[in-house]
Amino acid sequence: MRLPQVVVYESDGWLATQVADVAKEHGWLVREARQAEACLNFLHESRPSLLLLKLERKLVDELALLAAIKEKAPDCPVVVFSFVKLENAQQRSNLAGLAYDLGARYIMFPPRVRNVIEEVVVGLMEATIQRCHIPTGAAHRPYSNAP
Repeated sequence: MRLPQVVVYESDGWLATQVADVAKEHGWLVREARQAEACLNFLHESRPSLLLLKLERKLVDELALLAAIKEKAPDCPVVVFSFVKLENAQQRSNLAGLAYDLGARYIMFPPRVRNVIEEVVVGLMEATIQRCHIPTGAAHRPYSNAP
């Protein structure tokens, strides 16, 4: 049985840590990718239920990855978390528009509060699980990386 999965693309593990407890509580698997190729491989191999993409220092590369994600898995909802320093509302608006055009379902700017991140992830995961009829018999069991 395929567990519902959240793929997190980032360089430091912060975002994956933010969703780890809620994923464990619901019996979801969290898979981390720190390189674009690994992220795209997860899309091909495991068809995740949700993808979280953290925009950081390599903005052009990360936006190119977002476009590739949309091409490879157009039905996978993507939430973009911006950690890019932006000076004003116009820059945030421009980045949000570009991210939406490239395939993001949602984009989150600071402040990033753990309970808001969890609410977004839980809502999207539950909607995806229901829409895709993903078996949830493993839900609410203790989390395990064991096969």
